[in-house]
Amino acid sequence: MIEREFIKERMKQLKIKETIGENFNKGAEIGGVTVEKTPLGERIVISTTRPGIIIGRGGSTIKGLTNKLKNKFKLENPQIETSEIPDAYTSAAVVATKIASELERFGPSRFKGIGYRELGRIMNSGALGVEIVIDGPIPGARSRKWRFYDGYMKKCGFISDNLLDKAQQDAVLKKGTVGVSVTIMHADTPLPDKITIVDAESEIEKADEPTIEEVKEEAVEEKPVKKPAPKKETKAAAKNVPAKKTVAKKTPTKKPAAKKKETKK
Repeated sequence: MIEREFIKERMKQLKIKETIGENFNKGAEIGGVTVEKTPLGERIVISTTRPGIIIGRGGSTIKGLTNKLKNKFKLENPQIETSEIPDAYTSAAVVATKIASELERFGPSRFKGIGYRELGRIMNSGALGVEIVIDGPIPGARSRKWRFYDGYMKKCGFISDNLLDKAQQDAVLKKGTVGVSVTIMHADTPLPDKITIVDAESEIEKADEPTIEEVKEEAVEEKPVKKPAPKKETKAAAKNVPAKKTVAKKTPTKKPAAKKKETKK
C-alpha cells in the first residue's frame, strides 16, 4: 500500500539524521537535517553554526560522510550541503546541545545559572516565549524536574503541536543521564488570538495621504501643454492692415451769456 511506502521513506530519513548526528559530537552544534529528493539524487542539507567542522579540511569530512551514507542506505547520488545558522539562539536544537555540553563540562552544580543564562539570551534574540526543562538526578541523586520559562507560550492546540521549535538532548553525567528539552516560540509564529490596536487618528492621516500611484497619475495629468508659437507676419501683410484711427473727443465749451440791451428812457 501507499501508506507503507510513505512510512518506509520517513523511517529512512530518520535513520539518515541519526547517523549524521552520531558521526559528529556536540561541538558541531547541528540545528537540523533536511532530506530532499531531486532528479539528480538525494539532497541533504545540514544546518549548523559551525559549517567548518562538517566540511573538514579540504572537504575530507563531508566526503567521508557522503560515502558512508551512500553505502549504508544505498543512495544513488547523495549531495550533502551545509547551511549556516546566523544566530545560534534562534534554534532550539542548538540551545539544547549547548546546555547538555555545559552540564557535562561543569557538572550539575551550576545547572541553574546555565538555565537562566540561556533563557535570557534566547529572549534577547527576539523570541515570544521560551521554556527549558532539565529532568534527571540533578543536583542530588534523586530525579527532579526543573523548569525555566519566560514570555508567552502556547501549551496545546495546533500551534503547540506543529508551529513551535522543539528539541531534546541528553547529557551523560556521573550520577546518571539528564534530559534537556527546549521549546521556543518565535516572533513570526501566527497567532489567531493576536490583536493589534491601531490609533484612529493615524489611520485617518494615512488614508488622506496620496499613494504613489495617485501622485504618478497627477504628475502625468499636470504635464504642461506646449502652445503653438505665433506666426510671424510678413511685410506685405503688415502693409495691407489698415492703421487704427484715433478720434479725439470734443469737450463741450460753455457759450458766453448774451448781454442785455439797455433801453433809453
